[in-house]
Amino acid sequence: MGIYSEMHNLLILYNPRYNSDLIKAHLDILKECGKVAFGKVRVKNNNMPHPFKGELEKIYNDTNPDSFTQLFITDYSNLYVAKVVKISSDDHTAIAPKYYQEQNLLVESWFVITDMREIYRNEFENVRDYFLSRITLPLRDNHTYALYGNNYVYPLIIDQDQNYFEDDTLHHTDIYKTKKYLKTKKTLSRYCFGTNIDKLMSDTIDAVVLAEIEYIQNQENMLNDFSSILVKYSKSVEREFYSLFKALFAYLCYHNPGLLTIRYDVQGIKYQLKDIFTHKPNLGSYGYLMKQSEISSTFENLVPNDIKNGFYYKILNFMHILKDIRNENIHGKNATIKETQKIRNAILGIGQESILITCLELKSKLNALYKESKIDRSKQI
Repeated sequence: MGIYSEMHNLLILYNPRYNSDLIKAHLDILKECGKVAFGKVRVKNNNMPHPFKGELEKIYNDTNPDSFTQLFITDYSNLYVAKVVKISSDDHTAIAPKYYQEQNLLVESWFVITDMREIYRNEFENVRDYFLSRITLPLRDNHTYALYGNNYVYPLIIDQDQNYFEDDTLHHTDIYKTKKYLKTKKTLSRYCFGTNIDKLMSDTIDAVVLAEIEYIQNQENMLNDFSSILVKYSKSVEREFYSLFKALFAYLCYHNPGLLTIRYDVQGIKYQLKDIFTHKPNLGSYGYLMKQSEISSTFENLVPNDIKNGFYYKILNFMHILKDIRNENIHGKNATIKETQKIRNAILGIGQESILITCLELKSKLNALYKESKIDRSKQI
């Protein structure tokens, strides 16, 4: 693969001294925002010009979401590959870890990353023998990478054969995970969620995978206290419910702004509906708000029947079941395997549609309605 092919490959070194958890700092933002900026920091007292500046700038200009660049990031012991959809000298600190600003680092170029894969972790010999020794440098007569005694200026334009992002599967949520975690996630993807697993939030996936691992380890012990497992399964739906109800209330409030001032309490703290977009409430708050007359009537008048039925017969019904089981658990009653299986079946979609998939489908429909409403209103203006 040459530098004029559809996909380009760059190699860059990172310095852990800037941040002891440098990769994790970028991953946290990537998980939260769906993208993160990685900065090529200018090394002090090193003014050596890039010998292939023109070729590098062409790659920067060619990089876009439809023609991404693979950026290999290493400190020689660890190796990651990032899917880069934009490379720019413009300021991108808003989507970058804070250490860039806190240490006044001078960034030459920002690489906007939408996904990342872990290739090696704490394996210097494998990075050296199975990656670096096999890549070639097309602008240096196709020589192989020289680990020692080189005079390279980074980013380095390299050739390598593999496209690590051939499909739409997201990989960054699997970084730092154990083999057992990855195996369990793969099983859930294959038999329960399919490609929808990549649409779930990372917190959701973590909770359901960890719950499933603990459940499998303890399912033969009928007398076991399943409380911690039940809590993990519960957490797997909390973020999805929050995201779903934010989509619902955004749509309702767009058509009826008066709803924004409707009041509700969470553990003695008073809120208005507008606060729900920045403060996640408890599960009981959703049911309470849906019963308020103005919200209820707006919901009935605006929302199509298929979405109404999804909320009434699936979402709110499941919330009621979950709340009852969790309340008993909170008051000292150990969670039984039967109770845990009831929640597990609903979440994984065993013998029924998964409540998580229902959340994704309803949220997608609500977001589409909200978008259509804004388009219609702009046309009227």
